[in-house]
Amino acid sequence: MASYFIDDFLFITPFGHEPGIRLFGQVSGAHRAPLTLALLSCRTDHEDVTIDLTGVHHISQSALETLVGVSRSLYPPLRLILRARPELELYGRLAARGWHEMEGLHLSEVLWSPP
Repeated sequence: MASYFIDDFLFITPFGHEPGIRLFGQVSGAHRAPLTLALLSCRTDHEDVTIDLTGVHHISQSALETLVGVSRSLYPPLRLILRARPELELYGRLAARGWHEMEGLHLSEVLWSPP
């Protein structure tokens, strides 16, 4: 991703050392387009694309559906790694829809996130 995205609620920034993006703030359905564009620009020859959600305080169901949709578009062995704090309750939200068993999606919960 060559650029950043920022509005009153969300800041998206690319990683410099690995394919992926870092998000800060609140992710809503209004962010589906910039989120999808940021993710599509991360596709490389690497197997994993990381989305760091440790700076996110809330992610809407429609934004989560966007992440699942992108993960479904990846061909094995490519996969989307969601790095998030347990407070977002992503595992339960993914499991409620059967998304926790998708091969192209992996959740990595962290207990501490850098400021």
